[in-house]
Amino acid sequence: MNVKNKFKLSSVALASAMALGAMTASTTASAEVSYSATLSSMYFWRGQNISDGAPALSGDISYSHDSGLYAFAWMSSEGVSGTSTATNTTGDDDGGEVDVGIGYAGEVGGVGYDISYYKFWYPEEDSEVTSFGDADAEFVLGLSYDPVSFTAYIDAKGDKTYKYYTLGGSVGPVDLTYGMTDNDGASNDYTHIDVTYNATDKLSFTVSKKSLDAGITDIDEDYIFVMSYSLPVGK
Repeated sequence: MNVKNKFKLSSVALASAMALGAMTASTTASAEVSYSATLSSMYFWRGQNISDGAPALSGDISYSHDSGLYAFAWMSSEGVSGTSTATNTTGDDDGGEVDVGIGYAGEVGGVGYDISYYKFWYPEEDSEVTSFGDADAEFVLGLSYDPVSFTAYIDAKGDKTYKYYTLGGSVGPVDLTYGMTDNDGASNDYTHIDVTYNATDKLSFTVSKKSLDAGITDIDEDYIFVMSYSLPVGK
């Protein structure tokens, strides 16, 4: 399942590969609802320090069915400025963020797959996003073969030229992620490599380094250090 910062987002080899803990409550014999909350030293998004170093508190609620269908809502205290996280590279914070999505995940012959669609918007950006219909959106396609995973994020609104890919893997408590943006030949693409050490099932540390295309001036190439802690949720 792909939940945003894990999305969470699978992937969430998801770009940061941070571990999230969850408290799960069964609703029927074939479905379940789960919750998680995470406190991070910053909003780390696709190799970028989006919150300008400010801590970020995020949480999600997800519903999954044995058939493979799932739905989720994810919220963060920090967000991304601009009309779309798919095109923003400023790294400026502009309030919170809300994501909602649906997906389908399964496995065939040891190969896992995850297909989802989600919308995201920023409540404080009233001038840019005034309704759910105005929210930005992405398709997410993921494949995995333990311990390796590949995920593609494709702009589902905008000009549909933005794409982002991750290739991830795990060795013991260490997660490795390679991320790459693709703006159809534009000069603002970049790649990044993340190394995450999962000290416990709740606490993780990530080091990230970017490599920028010539001409990019609004993204810092310095190393980024992120600490993430999964908070207890539920009774």
